This record gives sequence, C-alpha cells and structure tokens, in this order.
Amino acid sequence: MPLVYDTIEYQREECLEITGFEGSVKNLTIPEQIGGLAVRSIGRHAFERRADLQEVSLPASLRRLSLFAFHNCANLRKITLHDSVEDYYDGVIRQCGELEWIELYGSKRPYALMREMLEDNDHAMSFHLHLPEEEICLSFPSYALIASENTMARTIQFAYEGGGYAYRNCVHKKEIRYREYDRLFPFMEHDDPSFASIIATDRLLYPHDLDEAAQTRYTAFLRGHAKEALDLFIRRGQIDRVRMITEKGLADENAIAAALRTASDLKETAICALLMESGRQNKKQETGLGLSLELEDW
Repeated sequence: MPLVYDTIEYQREECLEITGFEGSVKNLTIPEQIGGLAVRSIGRHAFERRADLQEVSLPASLRRLSLFAFHNCANLRKITLHDSVEDYYDGVIRQCGELEWIELYGSKRPYALMREMLEDNDHAMSFHLHLPEEEICLSFPSYALIASENTMARTIQFAYEGGGYAYRNCVHKKEIRYREYDRLFPFMEHDDPSFASIIATDRLLYPHDLDEAAQTRYTAFLRGHAKEALDLFIRRGQIDRVRMITEKGLADENAIAAALRTASDLKETAICALLMESGRQNKKQETGLGLSLELEDW
C-alpha cells in the first residue's frame, strides 16, 4: 500500500497515524483501518505541498488532523470527512487556494469542526453537512485581512475586506445562526453577485431555518441573475443547482437558451438534457427560444 504510516498510541489506544503517500495520487482515500489497527490521525505536514492532490476522503475512524496536514495543496478542491475529528490543529487546510467543497458527515452537531476549518482558510468554500435528520449546504465567500500603517499614531491598523469574515462569524461551536447568515445577503448582492448566486441557490436547495423574507429575497435575486447563475453552475458541472433554478421557474427563455448553448459547448450532456426538458415543459422551445440543438447534434 502506498500509504505511509506509523503505529502510535492515541488516547491510550494503539492505532495508526498516516504520515504520507508514496508516489502520485489525485483522489486520496484513507481507509478506516490497516492491518487491524484503526486510523486515528493524519500526521504533521503529512501531505503538505502536494500538487497532485485534488480530492481527499477521510474515514469516520479519524480523530486528529495534525499541524499543516494538507497545508498548501495547490490543487486540492474537495475534502470529505466526519465529525469524529476531535483534535483539529492549526494550518490543516491553510493556503489551499482551490479548496471549494467540503462534505462533512455528522452523527452529532459538527459545528465546532466546521468553525475551525472556516478559521483555517480565507478562500471561498462551500460546506455540505450530512446530518442524521437533514442536509444543509452553506457557502462562505472569501475575505482578506488588510494591514495599514497609521504613521501619526505609530500603529498598524487592520481591516477585513470582503464578506467572508462576517459570514464565518455566523458559525459557532454549538450552532449556526441562520438568520444572521441570511441578513448578510444584501451586502453580497452588491459586493460579489456571482458568489451571491451560490449562496442564494444553496439556501433555497436546503432551506433549513429559512424565513419567508429571506426566501423571497433569494428567489428575487436569482430570477434577476438567472443567466449568470446558470452559466456559473454549468461551468462547474453542478447539475443540482441548475435543476433548482429551472424547476422553480426562475430562468426565462433567454437565460435557458444561453445556458443550453454553454452546456452544449462544454459537452455537459446531462445538463443539456435537463435544460431541453425544461424548455419542453414550459412549451417555449418552439415559440420563443429558437433552439435548434438536439442531443444527437453533439
């Protein structure tokens, strides 16, 4: 097995700590046990600066993510893990600039782990929480800490740029404050309309604790930005987000026509079929869309 590991004692248990991987790996899956011993820890700097890593799946047996375990993995885009992680150390996902999707499975409330991961990375990220009775998807924009020198006062002043810091403060160790999260949306509408589309779509897809006012605001925004939102989600291959916009009737004929052209250009067959079916159901393909593409044209 290309995984490199050590036998350690963790919480009075003989177990394994993963310390690296020999050779190249694009999609890394860590097993729950090796040779009858549970995998409990990812060691310090175990996968630091791995340019080959794109996806990582961590087991439910894991209890510790050590210092800088995945630090500066330039192409890491997705991590799947469980709220079994009790010890999360500094820098685990820091400077992972492409990390945009985290699947977090929880048998309890995983908010503390979620908070630690959000504090560890200032880039835009989306969390999909799989809880026993529901699923939640929340997206967090990027932010930057800007330092400026005040020469008169002889001090360094700090300020946060971007909405990501405020959004992250809605996540606490024991809860997520959804109403606070939703109240930040007017800022995102003006600051970053593209990411606002992601936030709005996620909240409508998984409307946990979503009040009527917020639902109306998110719906109105997507209806006004459907063309741009569909283009973004098609380019990301996110068919679930495309389906939500079309099924709720938020895209007009022009937006669907543009989306179908994009899906065709990118050879996104499933999305193209979804958009064409949406056009047929609304009886617009023959009258207003001017769409001559069929699947066999591919």
